[in-house]
Amino acid sequence: MPMNLNDVFKVNKLMKRLIPVSFLFIGCSFFYSPVYAAESCWVGGTTLSLGTANAQGSSTVSTDVTFTCNSNWSQPITYKMCLVVDNTSPAGNDPRSMISYDIYPAPLLNYQLYYDAARTRKLPASDFKNQAQCQTFQVSANAGNQSGLIKIYGQVLVGQNVPAAFYKTNNATLKLYFSSRYGMQAPTDLEVLGSQNMATNHIVVNSNYENSCLIQSATDIDFGAVEHLKNPLFGSGLIRLACPAGTSMQVGLDNGINALGTQRRMRNAIGSYIQYNLYKDASRSQTWQGNVFYPVDNQSVPVYAAVPAQTISSVGQYSDTITVTLTY
Repeated sequence: MPMNLNDVFKVNKLMKRLIPVSFLFIGCSFFYSPVYAAESCWVGGTTLSLGTANAQGSSTVSTDVTFTCNSNWSQPITYKMCLVVDNTSPAGNDPRSMISYDIYPAPLLNYQLYYDAARTRKLPASDFKNQAQCQTFQVSANAGNQSGLIKIYGQVLVGQNVPAAFYKTNNATLKLYFSSRYGMQAPTDLEVLGSQNMATNHIVVNSNYENSCLIQSATDIDFGAVEHLKNPLFGSGLIRLACPAGTSMQVGLDNGINALGTQRRMRNAIGSYIQYNLYKDASRSQTWQGNVFYPVDNQSVPVYAAVPAQTISSVGQYSDTITVTLTY
């Protein structure tokens, strides 16, 4: 069959147009494909001992979480990682809890984890991983396995009324979310937390809640201002204790710094006195005798006071100081 040379020429021109287009497509694919690195990280387990605690909490203590990332490529890789911790038994992540099986029913001691020593950034659980604090880690080309540290802080929370015992976490899990890119530019936090890359391990947190008691506060008793004491005055105060649950406690009050025998007195600047009495009950029928220790079964101990009617010999501000003693 005869062939028209014009048709061959047209085909060649078409091929010439297609060939550059295919090269352009290959070139674009090569440029975008290696942005994310297919590398991996893992995280080591750790123990955070919060030391001795009481109703005032504990000191702030830190530990290092070790992570390791690999790179066997001829390019540097920049990782970004975000650490969270899940407390699954006993339940609770804000606050977190330790448990003691030495006592039945098993009591819980609350604590918290932080990213910083100032305790301004709580370390969240995975349910709130968007609140995690992330950090970058760079691995050189052909460096193999490289390790780094993430420092975390912990503290037993104040104001807890629990039995004296040794407490520890039953199941707390470290979760390290991570992502990476070739080169010096790190992935964003959103890219890390949205990725499927995660390494896990366990953290053990423990503390010894000591058998010690504290007098947290004792409020002043103020009878107000009067011109004459023709009628009795009444007031009350509150002593706040902090002892491990189940502690046997006794509280004693002395007679003050201005007493005459066992009679408590307030004094003004020029040496005049006003007599007053302290009581254990609101009806003011049970006198709180000086230097006698009375058993108490509550962490809040009320003190009731009364000023009987009497003659005031001089004006001024009258006051007295009572010493509170706690035995257990």
